[in-house]
Amino acid sequence: MVEIPAGEFTLGFDPTSALIPFMSDKTAGLNAQPKQILSLKSFYIDRYETTYEDFIKFKPLAKYSTQVPNEPVRGVSWFEADSYCQTIGKRLPTEFEWEKAARGPDSRLFVWGNEFNKEYANFSKKVTSTTEKNQDQSKYGVWGMNGNVSEWTSSWYLPYPGSTHKDPNFGKKFKVTRGGSFSKREHGFMKEFAMIPYRNISPPNTRFWDTGFRCALSE
Repeated sequence: MVEIPAGEFTLGFDPTSALIPFMSDKTAGLNAQPKQILSLKSFYIDRYETTYEDFIKFKPLAKYSTQVPNEPVRGVSWFEADSYCQTIGKRLPTEFEWEKAARGPDSRLFVWGNEFNKEYANFSKKVTSTTEKNQDQSKYGVWGMNGNVSEWTSSWYLPYPGSTHKDPNFGKKFKVTRGGSFSKREHGFMKEFAMIPYRNISPPNTRFWDTGFRCALSE
């Protein structure tokens, strides 16, 4: 695991920034505002996403979309991810913890900086090993947060502190998933979906072909 130090970080999007192209409530512009400074206690987060090899020890009779030992497990519901983390004495990260671990202390939009480069993370049509080396490493040394698979967090989909945005999906109906994923090269809004502050939502009892998870731990 990697220790993320206590202190402040930047949460959310600034809609007036020239670094951010077209955004809307459909592409995370409104639900990830207002941009603000938050302070978190120190915590630990897994350096890599949970692999199939790790997860199958927890659920040996399960069948998932990969059986390659060092690939991130995917097609796992939020309940399965949460149970796995708790079984090994950890927990899922909150979406704020996830964003801080990915974004670092300097408000970057991608783990490597503010300019998008589709070659820096896995946006191909195939999942890769959790340890494949590219530029998808956060300033804190956490791998695979911008591409490869999206990740479950512990957080319900709720408005940010100070937000005036109204969304009928707010409440304890959907969990927030974070991070871009493979097979999105042709998507019209790939840059937006790959940005660290982007918030996606999913029903906790569903499984997705491009979503996995990693665990966290309080100090």
